[in-house]
Amino acid sequence: MLAWSRDPATSRLTRNISPPKPDLEMAQTISLQDWFYPIRISFPSCIQLPKADGDKFELKAQFLNTLPKYQGLEFEDAYFFIREFEEVCVMMKIPQLGDDTIKLRFVLFALKDLANKWLYSLVESSITTWNDFAKVFLRLNLMVLLED
Repeated sequence: MLAWSRDPATSRLTRNISPPKPDLEMAQTISLQDWFYPIRISFPSCIQLPKADGDKFELKAQFLNTLPKYQGLEFEDAYFFIREFEEVCVMMKIPQLGDDTIKLRFVLFALKDLANKWLYSLVESSITTWNDFAKVFLRLNLMVLLED
C-alpha cells in the first residue's frame, strides 16, 4: 500500500511503502469479468411446495396456455382472477399432484409484471397452502383498492 507522510526535519512528503496484507487484499480483489458479469444469486421462493407422490410429472404447455393472467393493474379484479384460476386448475389432473399442489405450482405462471414482483417480495416459505396464497393475494388487492 502506498502512503505519504511528511518528514518533520525537511517538511517534504515521503512515500512509505508497506507490504500488502495478503489475506485482506486477496479477499477484496474482484476480477473484471465479475464486475461486468456479476454472479446471479437465486433467492428461495415464498411458496413452499408440498412434496409430490412421485418425481415423474410434467407441467405441459397446454395447461399453461389456459391459465388466466393477472398483472396487478388497478382495474383488474383479484377475486375474479382467483375464481377463474381455480376453475381452470380443477380441470387439470396430474396423478402425482393434489389439487392444492397444482394450484400452487401453476400460480407462478399466471402472475405477470407487478403481481410477479409482489410475489417475489414475500418472505421465503411463507405460503404453504392455496388458502394461504389466496388470503395474502386478496389482502394485497384490498390494500390497493383502499389506497385509491
